[in-house]
Amino acid sequence: MSPLVQEILRHTLDGRPAVAASLLDVVSEHGDSADLFGLCCAVADTGRVALLALFPDAGTGPGEEWQLPPAMADQLAGDPHRLFAVRFLTAYLNGDHGMALALFQATEAAGYQDRTESICTLLAHVRCLTLRAEQGPATPDPGGVPT
Repeated sequence: MSPLVQEILRHTLDGRPAVAASLLDVVSEHGDSADLFGLCCAVADTGRVALLALFPDAGTGPGEEWQLPPAMADQLAGDPHRLFAVRFLTAYLNGDHGMALALFQATEAAGYQDRTESICTLLAHVRCLTLRAEQGPATPDPGGVPT
């Protein structure tokens, strides 16, 4: 992971999204699509660590995978940046790098502003997961659904 990507993650996790966004602009201006995709993968890997801390037994068995509940996808349909963040993270968690790349390419094709907002939303989503994971594993409610 490049030092610049580490800085972006550090500022994100420390609650300085404006600094992280300005560093993201540096990557956008001086890097290429591969650099930005690599950044998204590094961010998703940080999210993977947080989710595995929250749900230690989830998605790790043979044939298991992480899924985006259809109701959540419907709920996020009106917010393409949040939908990108959740779908990208889900694809990355499942090792579906082809889908992660396709999602990235779709947001990239939408233009500079949309791509930047989508990546910043991915950063914010992973920050929330990381903060939640610091509280310890999620506990299921009486119905068995993790909360």
